[in-house]
Amino acid sequence: MLTWLTGKSTLLWIISGGSLFAFATFPFKKFNFIHKTTYNSYGTLFYPLGILSAYLILYNLPLNYFRIVLLLLTVSDTVANIAGRITRNNIYFRAAGEKKSLFGLLGFALTAWLIFYLFLPDKIYNNTAYLIFFIVASVNFEIISFRGSDNFSIPLGIALIFNATEFNSPDKFAFLNITIIALAAGSYMLYRFRLLSRAGSLNAYLLGIFLFGFLAFPWAIPVIFFFLSSVFFTKINASVNKKTVAGSHPRNSWQVIANSMPAIAFSAAFLLTKNPLFIFLFTSTVSAVTADTWASEIGPVFNRKCLSLADFRTGKAGISGGISVAGSLAALMGSFSIAIITYYLFPNQISIRILFLITLSGFFASFIDSLLGAHLEPVLLKKPYFGNKNIYAVEKLTPNDLVNILGSLSASLFFIILW
Repeated sequence: MLTWLTGKSTLLWIISGGSLFAFATFPFKKFNFIHKTTYNSYGTLFYPLGILSAYLILYNLPLNYFRIVLLLLTVSDTVANIAGRITRNNIYFRAAGEKKSLFGLLGFALTAWLIFYLFLPDKIYNNTAYLIFFIVASVNFEIISFRGSDNFSIPLGIALIFNATEFNSPDKFAFLNITIIALAAGSYMLYRFRLLSRAGSLNAYLLGIFLFGFLAFPWAIPVIFFFLSSVFFTKINASVNKKTVAGSHPRNSWQVIANSMPAIAFSAAFLLTKNPLFIFLFTSTVSAVTADTWASEIGPVFNRKCLSLADFRTGKAGISGGISVAGSLAALMGSFSIAIITYYLFPNQISIRILFLITLSGFFASFIDSLLGAHLEPVLLKKPYFGNKNIYAVEKLTPNDLVNILGSLSASLFFIILW
């Protein structure tokens, strides 16, 4: 009602004031009747944050877009909650650590369709592929939520899509719908074959949607190549060195995040600035994680011993912080592979000189990763947070994840220095 009764600037003050009130009252027990729905829910903090973010993103667009965001939260999310409580013939599954239901998702999708029918401009609603994309995206933002975070993921995600697509042609959305289905199927198979954990496969799915939906095909190919080549060489290493892959733990969500976080950050920066430098930094970080993984998996296949950077003595190949001739050559080839792929994917941006700078940046970063693995990782393992012996068996941040993030980030620093 306020979106019709007040002006945009007045509405911004109301939303900002309500957000401050929500955060200011959350710590006090006398306001529990406002905030506490379930013990582990932070929904009343996510809600104002999501509404404020969506309003700021959509401020220069017609108010109908913001009304859709509000109604998805107040109507669709509520219907999903009610429908999810129906137990007869309902199908339940877990995503992002919380139980979801088929009836809940259907209720959300149907009410979202009704809201889009009432408020979307005709140019969008009359395009079937466009409409399906919005409904599927809305359902996805509901699926990935936990502890009430759908109050943030739904408004923020839909607002970003509205903002990104308002001035674009809707023709590409048929392709995006097919892509989403393919990503969902692929992520599920990665989980079924124990290559990724449940949360890890969900993160990979969301990463794919970001790369294909918000960016474009050339941004996704280097990441896909990194992952497929990593799986391939991991299998070879396990076969040659008689490791039991079936009994090993699948890569969890933090491992997926550690290998992709810097690349996501630089690609998002490109979206905001359109500065080609961020293409180079994106490619450098992907080349770094590829170089490091190839070195870790190929090195032990050809070399039984390696040089430990912790004490500069020889040790068994494959130890953290170890380097070998075969591993170093593999790192160089891995970094060059990403560089040459992006050279052809971004022909107007990446020159021969940039190609070699990317190769060197990723290659040097693999040594930084080894140095950090030799000196920083043992220190972190002594900290209380990382003291759990089963830390690699659960969805928890590990010292190796931090090393991978810092190692790949160092590639961007190398590139800037060499540039």
